[in-house]
Amino acid sequence: MTTMREDTTGRRILFAGAAALALLGGCGGGVSALDGSARLVNATSQFASLDLYDGSNKVSAGVASYAVGGYVDLGHGSHTFNIADSSTGVTSATLTADVGKRNHYTIVAYASGGTLTTSYLSDDEGSPSSGTAKLRFFNAASASIGSIDAYLVTTACANLSSSLSAPVATGVAGLQTSYTQVNATSGGTAYHICVTAAGDKTDLRLDIPAVTLKDQQITTLILTPSPGGVLLNGLLLDQQGSLRPELSTSARLRVAVGAGGGAAVTASANGVALTTGLTAPAVSSYRLVPAGALTISLTVGGVAADASGLSAAPGADLTLLVTGTAATPPALIPDDNSISTSTTNPVKLRLVNGMNGLTSPAILTDDFNNVGDGAPAGTATVYAQVAASSALARLEATSGVMQLCLSTLVTLNAGSVYSVFLLGDIPSTAGACTIRVDR
Repeated sequence: MTTMREDTTGRRILFAGAAALALLGGCGGGVSALDGSARLVNATSQFASLDLYDGSNKVSAGVASYAVGGYVDLGHGSHTFNIADSSTGVTSATLTADVGKRNHYTIVAYASGGTLTTSYLSDDEGSPSSGTAKLRFFNAASASIGSIDAYLVTTACANLSSSLSAPVATGVAGLQTSYTQVNATSGGTAYHICVTAAGDKTDLRLDIPAVTLKDQQITTLILTPSPGGVLLNGLLLDQQGSLRPELSTSARLRVAVGAGGGAAVTASANGVALTTGLTAPAVSSYRLVPAGALTISLTVGGVAADASGLSAAPGADLTLLVTGTAATPPALIPDDNSISTSTTNPVKLRLVNGMNGLTSPAILTDDFNNVGDGAPAGTATVYAQVAASSALARLEATSGVMQLCLSTLVTLNAGSVYSVFLLGDIPSTAGACTIRVDR
């Protein structure tokens, strides 16, 4: 028979054991029933490392560019998260969000409009149907490049424009609210992911040539701007799993022709034709080329020119500036086609000097205001952020007292990027400027 004393002692032991388990749970033994967890993705190239703070308490340190930190346990309820540059400790973004009991979250930090921005993603999406995976897209570059379409195909993205493939996602700006279920075997199904500008199959912004999706996998593709401002980088983030960078392997390259005496220019780079028989003053369209060392075939007036030693960074926009004769080395000018970060001056404008025979720098003015500093031959000014204009702007390029070009009643649209080119030989009489809308 159990006595009252024995029963009381047993319950004391039971309660003591429960209390010990609770203490263990609160000391890293696992997420308690009242806790959730969150982690940080550094989806920027601008910050080499970011720290995550819960209020003033640092909870995740040193999350590298294009990487994800580990989950940290948090009490349920409202939290104020601060994201700081690891090198300075300066807070660059703040997010207030709720943490649910036993729920998982990912905070994505990304650059938008010149500032660090965050989004709060739930990591508790329900499992897909048997034999499928779930995929969604997060266009974190929409402020810069607008909406995108995405295709999941089994052939190369280079064939997309001539295929009958339909997009799996259309007009994506920001985070998709729902996932798409796609066929996926337990061993994995191989796909190409092709991301284009919305409504234009020919405008390829990101080519991911090899992605394997497995049965029950749940993945988000985060899209961020490339250095040139038009192409995209990708980050494949598995729910409660790893992050895999899928960065652009292409660059965009065009030719600005300023060869003397009207000599025709023909050029290709890494096997991609850029222009054929173009004479000054002319600027070709951008073409996608494989990034890295550039093997350029270039003729000026039918004579082969040396364009060795040039390279294109992944995601870059570049202008190959051809001036003088075949003996004149071409210049590779970096282009920054990201949009202006100013609301009062929403246009970006610069001068590219490819005019032969100038002995002093060329200067561009917009309504008599200098645009950047002067540009010596074979170079470009820095971009200036200027006011938009509806057929009212006056653009003039000069060198010393010499007028090189003049255009009046010019329209400069907000959100666009323009280059004014000086190309060819010095004119006897200044004509209209060669103005290109770069984006």
